[in-house]
Parts: sequence; structure tokens; C-alpha cells
Amino acid sequence: MNKIKCIVIICLLFSLQSLYGQLKKGDALDKIVAVVGDEAITDSDVKGRISFLVQQDPKTNPNDPKFYNQVLQTIIDEKLIIIKAKEDSIEVSDDEIEERWQLFLQQSLAQLGSEQRIEQVYGMSIPRMRNEFREEIRNRLLSSKIIEKEFGQLTVSNNELKTFFEQYKDSLPEVPISVSLYRIVRNVESLNKNKEDTYRFALRVRDSIIASGNFEDFAKRYSDDKQTGAEGGDLGWIAKGKFLPELEKYAFTMLPGEISLPIETPLGYHIIKLRDKRKDEVLLSHILFKIGQSDDDKQRVKNFLDSLRLQIKTLDDFKKFAQKFSDDNDTRGFGGYIGNVPLDQLPDPVKEEIEKLQDGQISEVLPYSTSSNKTAYQLIYKEKVIPAHKASLETDRDLIEQQAIQYKRMQEYSKWIAKLRQEIYWEIIN
Repeated sequence: MNKIKCIVIICLLFSLQSLYGQLKKGDALDKIVAVVGDEAITDSDVKGRISFLVQQDPKTNPNDPKFYNQVLQTIIDEKLIIIKAKEDSIEVSDDEIEERWQLFLQQSLAQLGSEQRIEQVYGMSIPRMRNEFREEIRNRLLSSKIIEKEFGQLTVSNNELKTFFEQYKDSLPEVPISVSLYRIVRNVESLNKNKEDTYRFALRVRDSIIASGNFEDFAKRYSDDKQTGAEGGDLGWIAKGKFLPELEKYAFTMLPGEISLPIETPLGYHIIKLRDKRKDEVLLSHILFKIGQSDDDKQRVKNFLDSLRLQIKTLDDFKKFAQKFSDDNDTRGFGGYIGNVPLDQLPDPVKEEIEKLQDGQISEVLPYSTSSNKTAYQLIYKEKVIPAHKASLETDRDLIEQQAIQYKRMQEYSKWIAKLRQEIYWEIIN
């Protein structure tokens, strides 16, 4: 994952934490501390961000006025970037929003341990979080796209690289022990039969609801959205544009009291009941039927990778199979090449497996975490071990070049922000 993507993920986590703080406060009056374009920044926006930062670093003093101002300035910069993205007609698709939502969910699962714990912390169900956070995710993606547009193609010349190295070579950290790795990734996909069975079950539940008229009882018994299920499937009032697009298309065409046929979304199949409707919002209940991978689906992928493993004799064989069969778009075009990866950056189960391998050996089938939170498995080829050493242009040119480009990006980014502050209206309100 490149540094720009890392920055965007961190910003997304900050923003969703701030949004969570606003949702918890409800409609209480809030002091406006700044205006950017036609958008206000409130005191709770800043304090919500500070609260999240303090969770990450308990040594941070949340009552330091200088720190408050630093956070406020950062939020102002973020608003300026989003305004500029919209002015430049940058667009974000629903698929991109869904992918970033899944990444946020994966990060939250890693931090909190379970979906139930996430729902407890945020005080709402996972599907409702997805709806509530949708606009904020869109803004984060707008920001990342325009940053990539402005700085993604930056390069450094040979002279710039040499100048950077000479200036910072004594402060560059030692290159840690690393391994040159390749991988083949296969996602676990459900067979059509699994989806069909889920759809048919959802349809039978819907037929039973029509016959009995007790939607809430069936939601409590059958919904895979446990939090709303316990409340009879209640999603509350949902404004237009803040709902799953697949469901919104149906919800605003339904009549009060109507119950939909099963509707597919990335979360599974939903039956929705329209309880009431206003001009731009609907009062809904739903029953969710998740579509998960079966043990047979997972075993089928493991068996496939095992069969490849037996056929691979050389690194060239591995590259050929990676280009043909790997589902990892980032490495497939390079024959599965990951790069020289520091051992300490590998997940513990992968690190343990890699340390057992000799150079030129292939791992057993291992779990793999995708950016879209899909279940997947991988084979890893260990080419060679690179001992820890002091960075040099002769042996670590690519690594030093990445650092030099990142340094240049930071300089250009600062100039760009200064320019936006001159071109777009903003004001701090005392």
C-alpha cells in the first residue's frame, strides 16, 4: 500500500470518528469555529478529531490550545481539498465507496475484534453505519483522487535523487532484514447455488410475512443484522442519498406498508418494509440474509492452490501462474512480485511460515486479507533473504527513490495547500 493510500485511510478513520461524535450529540447546538466555502466547522468536529488522536497517543494533551489550532487547521485543509475536487469535476462511483467502506470495516474489525463490538462502540448496526458514513467516505475519496491527480505522477531526476541522498544519508534509517517475495492470491467466491439457496430462503420468508403480516417477528427470528433484528428490523428514517443505492431505488417507489421482494446488495439479500414516506426520506425496516462462503467454497480454493504448488518448479513457473491465475491486481502484472518486504512488517502467521522456508521454496496455502474484506488464500514464493544494512544508492536505489519522491510530494503539497488558501474563501471565527 503506497503512502498516499495510507494517508487517505487515516483521514477516513479520523473523519468517521468525528462523524460518530456528531451522531452521538444529535441536534444539540454547536459552536461554529470556522467556515470553508459554504461549509461550517464546529467545535465538536475539532474535539471529535482530538478525542480520536488522544486514543491513538495518550500522551497528547487534549486541552492544549496549540494542539486544538493544529487540528482545526488540518480540517480546514481537508475542506479546501474537497471543494477543489468538486470544482475540478472529480467523480466517485458507488463501487469505490463500497470498497473503501469495506476497508474501514476491516480496519475496525482488526482494532475491535468483532462486528458486535463495532456496533456497540458506534451505537448502531453495521448496515446503518454504512448508510450514515456514505457521504463522508465519498468526500475522503474525492480528496484522495485529487491528491493522486496532483502528486501521483511526481518523479525525481537522477540529480534530485543524488542531492536527496547526500543531504539525508546520515539520517536515513538502516534497511532492516527483509525477504524478496512473490505471491499468488485466490479469492473465495460462492457458487451460484449458495446465492440461489439464500434467495429462495429469503423469498419463502417474505411469502410467510405476506401471509401472516408480522414483519417484526420474522426480523427478530431470521435477520443476520442482529442489532436491527432485535428491534424488529427497524432502520429508522433514512434520507435520500444516504442509503444503500440498491435499496434506495426500490424504497422511494414503494407505498407505505409494502414489502419488497429480496433485493441483492454487497451485504446479501434484503427484504424491506416501507413504514412511512416523506418527500426526501423513508421510514424502513429490513431483514438481512447474508451470502457467505461455505466450507466447500474455501476448500475448493485451497485445493486449487495446492495443485498449482505441485506444478511449480522454478521462479519462472511461479511468475507464469501468478500472471494467469492470481486475483491480486497489484502484483499479478509483475508475476506476483511483492518486493523486498521487511520481516517485521509481515503478519505473524506469514512471518513464521516464511522463516521456515529456504530460498526458492513455496509456502503452504495461507490465509490472505484483501482490501475489500473478501476471504482469500495465497501461496508465497521466498526468493532470497536480504540482511539488514545501511542504505546505499547501489543496493537500495528503489527504496531511496520512494523516500525522495515522498519528500518532494510533501514540499509540493504544502505549496498547493497555500495556493488553495489564497483561492478559496475560509475564515476562523473567534
